[in-house]
Amino acid sequence: MKINKMKDINLTGLPVIGGMVTAVIIWFVKLNLLWTIVSALTVFIFLFVILIPHYLWKMIDIYSPHFHLPTYKRFRPNEFELLNQTVLDKQFSYSGLAEYVNGVVTKQADELKVVEAIIKQFNYEKEEYKREIQKLNSKEKEIIEEFTDAIENLDDELEWSETVIMYLIEFIQDIYVVMHRIASGIFNYSDLKLISGFTIYQVEDNELRRIADEGTTGQTPIHIKLNRPYHTPWVQTIVDAAKNNKQLVFLSNQPRAGYHVVSFKFFLQNSKKTWVFSLQIHESTNQRGFLLSLSDDIIDQTVIYEMLYGLCMILDDNQEKKKIKGGKSSHGNEAK
Repeated sequence: MKINKMKDINLTGLPVIGGMVTAVIIWFVKLNLLWTIVSALTVFIFLFVILIPHYLWKMIDIYSPHFHLPTYKRFRPNEFELLNQTVLDKQFSYSGLAEYVNGVVTKQADELKVVEAIIKQFNYEKEEYKREIQKLNSKEKEIIEEFTDAIENLDDELEWSETVIMYLIEFIQDIYVVMHRIASGIFNYSDLKLISGFTIYQVEDNELRRIADEGTTGQTPIHIKLNRPYHTPWVQTIVDAAKNNKQLVFLSNQPRAGYHVVSFKFFLQNSKKTWVFSLQIHESTNQRGFLLSLSDDIIDQTVIYEMLYGLCMILDDNQEKKKIKGGKSSHGNEAK
């Protein structure tokens, strides 16, 4: 048996050595055969007794090149058990050492697989967290954008509400002035300019006659023939309103970008007259008039036009009363 490339001592070779020594002695002494055999046995036993303890000590010395594990186990059982326990309870042999080394290598391979699996799982979870963070960032941006849009919308609505309130206050102030002018008896056509500049036509058979024009450029004709096939865009809504069989129907058009013309017809009961009221609105310079006449953002359009209609009836009644008073005054002077 070999241990770390060392050979065990073969004790069976000792008699041969003794026999050779004896032969040499016989050659010199020339003893007989019986004496030779006795001498050989004596020398063999003597050498065996002398050499066995010497080599036995080497065989049980762990640091000796002649160390022999079974001999060590036999002559030093306590030390062997202690050595056996320190080597993971395995017999200290090449097979046991191979198993131990294989186990360590296998364990290392398994640990490498575990480490690889952990790294793989870590990378996977890291990517998942990155995607989740990206989703959260995107959602956060969307929420911030929605929140910003909502704030901007609220700011716009607040600004718009402030503007509407301001227009409404101005409109109420104008109505307040008109009411006082009516009560004072000085209410006139110019007081109808609550919305914008306007023109009033009176229907007379197949013709329209202009009876008032306030706050406009004055380019509308004094007389308009209703039987004419074509009219300018500034006049067309006036003609359409006059020809309409219904009252207080609001007709509008845009003769030019940014300019609106709104016309409607109504009948005056006391004087038996029919008027066509035409508003001329420049949107960029008269935002309040545009909102009051062409939208319901401040007040319902119908309320605005009916209010104008009511004021026109008051104005017409005042004019009729003045005519009556004027007639009575003239008759009184004639009687005197």
